[in-house]
Amino acid sequence: MLEVRRFLQARKWMKSNESFLKTWHAHVGYKLNLFRLFESGEKVHTIAKTYDWDEELLESWVDVGLSVGHLKKNITGRIKAKKKMVRFATVDSDESAGILLREMMELHIPTLLEYPDLIQRKDKRVYQDQAFGEVVAETSALLEKAALPAVMKLVTKSKPGSALDLGCGYGGYLAKIHHQFKGMKLTGVEKNRDVFNYARQRLPDDIQLLNQDLTAFLNNQNDSVDLVMVHNLLYYFPKDKRGALLKNISELTTPGGKISIITPIHHSQYGGMFTSAFNAFMTAHANLYPLPTIDELKELATISGLTMLSAEPIIKEGGWFIIIFTKN
Repeated sequence: MLEVRRFLQARKWMKSNESFLKTWHAHVGYKLNLFRLFESGEKVHTIAKTYDWDEELLESWVDVGLSVGHLKKNITGRIKAKKKMVRFATVDSDESAGILLREMMELHIPTLLEYPDLIQRKDKRVYQDQAFGEVVAETSALLEKAALPAVMKLVTKSKPGSALDLGCGYGGYLAKIHHQFKGMKLTGVEKNRDVFNYARQRLPDDIQLLNQDLTAFLNNQNDSVDLVMVHNLLYYFPKDKRGALLKNISELTTPGGKISIITPIHHSQYGGMFTSAFNAFMTAHANLYPLPTIDELKELATISGLTMLSAEPIIKEGGWFIIIFTKN
């Protein structure tokens, strides 16, 4: 009976890896643009020869793709990518979500696999912003699509004359606000140089962009602002520094002004598996920090002279919330 139970448990674990194989296959396809190369139907040998790639490994990738349903083979032996993979897992597709695969497979999964060593060594990794800043900015841009309706609703309702986006990334929120609300004074602050440069190229000139460290910016900012966006940012600050951060933000917010925070909420009623895994990733780094809880945010509001108006989920399966504060 013991051996049967062991076998059944092993079988369950093997079965659960099927979804990982699909993610791995899609990631490799996205990284090498393979779904685009096989879009019209092609022989593996031809692709391998054209790009001087290892044909045996490419054949193995194709074999997995046929098994998981990402690829199909016609009667002539040519391999063709499924349309959905071309749409969602090619770099040059407007509908591509492949950057999320990169963040998961190149940043999150390797960190979680290091957990045994990190626990035993009492050690932590160091997150390399210059190496992964653009990847994180692109995945944040994906999140914007889910958060944008709530953000635009806030802007429409509160009618701010000025807005500040701290850690603005590629500036998606600023671009949308600029397009819909003419004449508003808009400012974005972004620390990563490459991300800042890309944002500067794509945003209108009348949106002010600053390539600065956030803390330095807040310490030297004198102009008040009606709306401050603090999106995907809190976990870059230790828990004991978040009070000072929110106080500084509150001080530059006009009375009655609004502050929006977007973050996964730990131990909320949504996104249990995702938020626990995301929190495990964060706490494995010396320069990334635990996700906030709703009680922590309420306490931060109290000590910062703010009132929490709402906390609404924007991606329930991921535990992502938008929390709105007003300055007292």
